[in-house]
Amino acid sequence: MKSILQSQDPELYKSIQKELERQRTGAEMIPSENFASLAVLEALGSVLTNKYSEGYPGKRYYGGNQFIDEVEQLAIDRAKKLFGAEHVNVQPLSGAPANIAVYFAVLKPGDTILGMDLGHGGHLTHGHPVTHMTKVFNFVRYKTDIKTGLIDYDNLREMALKHKPQMVLAGFSAYSRELDYAKIKSIADEVGAITMMDMAHIAGLVAGKQLTNPVDTFDIVSTTTHKTLRGPRGGMILCKEKFAQAIDKSIFPGFQGGPHENNIAAKAVAFKEALDPSFVGYAKQIIRNAKALEGVFKDAGIKICHGTTENHLLLL
Repeated sequence: MKSILQSQDPELYKSIQKELERQRTGAEMIPSENFASLAVLEALGSVLTNKYSEGYPGKRYYGGNQFIDEVEQLAIDRAKKLFGAEHVNVQPLSGAPANIAVYFAVLKPGDTILGMDLGHGGHLTHGHPVTHMTKVFNFVRYKTDIKTGLIDYDNLREMALKHKPQMVLAGFSAYSRELDYAKIKSIADEVGAITMMDMAHIAGLVAGKQLTNPVDTFDIVSTTTHKTLRGPRGGMILCKEKFAQAIDKSIFPGFQGGPHENNIAAKAVAFKEALDPSFVGYAKQIIRNAKALEGVFKDAGIKICHGTTENHLLLL
């Protein structure tokens, strides 16, 4: 029997099936991609996409949101439990909007943000000149040690003391080692800076208890909900309670209107999956696989950037 989509739009259906076959038969080597479960996909394709729900649970601008409130609160509560967060906003549409919303929530235009240089493993939204954020905030960038490939914490401290940033931003898109959150926090405290971690790439490994949880140390943590967390494409912000009101206001009405509740439902499913004890084994196996691949490259005489991997990333 043909599916509804196959009958109604065979051209699109064919393209989707070809992509499904590509995903099933290929070896995916892009570390920011993953495979969402069928339960996540079912929630993502649910009738929740039909509902407008501007606002937050219990404080909506549209009627008929009593069940939407249940869904979003479930996602919030599960995320809090998963990461031990005081406050969670599950409405960000993705990682970049989440980061930008944080900047505007706790900083003023012209404030200085000290983040990791893109060429040394950082991310576009951490202050690369091509982004619009550099027109609003003053980004200065710390680097890795060229010889070791490791973050130069002495350089980070020198930059902090020199530029007196209002925020010290950790996180990366291409760095394969653990971060020393306590050391970064100590440096930020010296200059009175807010600490923020973008853990988009490693959120699943943190949830799976294989990497240190930055939520315990930092003021604000942003993340995507896909990648290693294995949920739908989306974003999330976790923070200390004192930043909760500013963060929520920055997301709505500051940057977004109606949240995508079908996506939030899919996030809730992914968080439940990550709370299951089996997810620890999953996260552990990710790192085992990365280490095994590292061994193959090293045996072939190929140099590994940063010396080794302690997460899911391998840079050659």
